[in-house]
Amino acid sequence: MKAVQMREPGGPEVLKLVERPMPTPGPGEVLVKIHAIGVSYADTLVRSGTHLWMPQMPYVPGNEATGHVVDANGSSRLKNGQPVFFTSWDIGFAGGLYAEYIVVREQAPWLLPEGVDLDDAATLFNYLVGWILLHNGARGAETGTVFLHGAAGGMGTTLAELCRLAGSTVIGAAGGEPKCTFLRERGVAHAIDSRTDSVVERVLEITEGRGADIIFNHVAGNTFVQDMKMLAPLGLIVSYAALEGMPDRDLFTDMRAHIDRSPAIRVIATHVFGKTPKVLHEACAAVIDLLAERQISPAIQARLPLAQAGEAHRMLESRESMGKILLKP
Repeated sequence: MKAVQMREPGGPEVLKLVERPMPTPGPGEVLVKIHAIGVSYADTLVRSGTHLWMPQMPYVPGNEATGHVVDANGSSRLKNGQPVFFTSWDIGFAGGLYAEYIVVREQAPWLLPEGVDLDDAATLFNYLVGWILLHNGARGAETGTVFLHGAAGGMGTTLAELCRLAGSTVIGAAGGEPKCTFLRERGVAHAIDSRTDSVVERVLEITEGRGADIIFNHVAGNTFVQDMKMLAPLGLIVSYAALEGMPDRDLFTDMRAHIDRSPAIRVIATHVFGKTPKVLHEACAAVIDLLAERQISPAIQARLPLAQAGEAHRMLESRESMGKILLKP
């Protein structure tokens, strides 16, 4: 079978299409033919060698995918032909999904309802993370107004949709008018062009000086300082990534400087939910139901052949993407 493998960290060019032996399921395992693979920032961090949890090399990336069971191997739970979905947690963050087939524990796949589009379902990991960020990571905060950095990306569009479903007014920042138009078409109430507008001033203007109740921040660096200027009283910043690295300021001093708003910051890593399986189970069941009931409509920017995994990473890292990028074996 074909798979995409890396032998060492580096740029997108280290992702090579290779031939690997067809996997055979052992006791308690099933064989799945992969239909669509979600490309994530976590994949690019592993590929570049900057992820906190680096695997041994050689390594086949990929931690989110859909497919069909093709060898149930006597499983009492699964049958041949059933559509399934995987998350990182289900496969122990082991990767291996940039491939045509994979062998997994029979308990790993999530069964999908018949008729669900498997390309759409390949975006469900974003919705799972977004659900957890909103309903668990931001618990206790008011949800009237939500601000999103990078709102046109895969996670941004997902969070915007889930926040709207929860009744929030969504303000999203994106670089360039095409992205802002895309956000408006996706139902974002207020789209701010971060290249031409003062984001802080626009958020305060939109909220009549009150600020946003929740700010979802995947940028970090020193962006928390600006976030605190547009945070509502008793508001919460949820930090779920740090694409620009760590802050180099004393955050407690900055928080005290905005004590009139009593800001809070929650730094959240999805790995923590591996210790709370009930949260994961409830979140995954919830987003699968949303897709089956057509309450969500995933934004898919591109479907690329498996051989173009490097191009998928280039697109994602360019920050020009709008929506989710999929690989198709």
